[in-house]
Amino acid sequence: MVTNVDDTNALRALIDLLNDEDADVQQTASVQLAESGNAAVPLLIDALSDSRWRVRYLAAWALGEIGDQRAVEPLIVALSDANANVQEWAARALGEIGDQRAVEPLIKALKDNDPSTRRNAAAALGWIGHGSAAQPLIAALEDGESWVRSSVAAALGKIGDASAIEPLIKKLSDRDEWVRHNAAHALGTLRDSRAINPLIGALADKGEWVRHNAAWALGEIRTSDVTGSADLAFEALLGALKDRSVNVRRSAAEALGKFGDHRATTALKGALREAIRDHNRSLQNAVTNALYTLGSES
Repeated sequence: MVTNVDDTNALRALIDLLNDEDADVQQTASVQLAESGNAAVPLLIDALSDSRWRVRYLAAWALGEIGDQRAVEPLIVALSDANANVQEWAARALGEIGDQRAVEPLIKALKDNDPSTRRNAAAALGWIGHGSAAQPLIAALEDGESWVRSSVAAALGKIGDASAIEPLIKKLSDRDEWVRHNAAHALGTLRDSRAINPLIGALADKGEWVRHNAAWALGEIRTSDVTGSADLAFEALLGALKDRSVNVRRSAAEALGKFGDHRATTALKGALREAIRDHNRSLQNAVTNALYTLGSES
């Protein structure tokens, strides 16, 4: 294969290989095109109109990796491609490029028939982070596909619009664990004290990673509390140090360190003793760091 791709003939050869029967050849060609950078952009844009769908979607992927804004308008057109794979990767590429011209087309793509396109449109809107996407994304929290709702929840956390707080709180009760997982994380990034009590409730979720994110989120929100719920969160996190999952215990320890409350010292020392006994290095590190933080603030 070509290693320093800087001539048109070599680039065209690589584009033809995007349709090779061998998946490894396809992947290698697409990676080399992406590594070619801006020199490959014009041919990759042309490839978005190729009759072969595999060429089109791998071209979209490569354009996203390169990140050249010349690709924005052609990728917007590709959101309406007849092939769902092309739509999906065009949406993802637009998110990676991050140009605000893509916001309205991506909002429209939230209602596409293909759930993969809707999911990637939501993710792309989160990466771009434009506030005009907040309300359409809030509406998309009711999408019938759980993996779309999960992507939407994550995107709302990135955009940071406070109008998403209550809708995200409702998603802590979603039937799908990964929607609840991403809703908890989004609420942590938004740092609104209205989420404290619902997140305390999420510490009892049956999903390990929901509980993990709920603990993390409570640590993030601690400084914005105006409801008087911080003490309740603190007590709940002390309880989470005894969770059956080591990942939740680690997250609770990290959160307690952020609270800066020395009442946690005894419980953290107990957690450290157990972590050492169980030879759990990641938990040892988390608890030690929390204790160090408390000590440095004394």
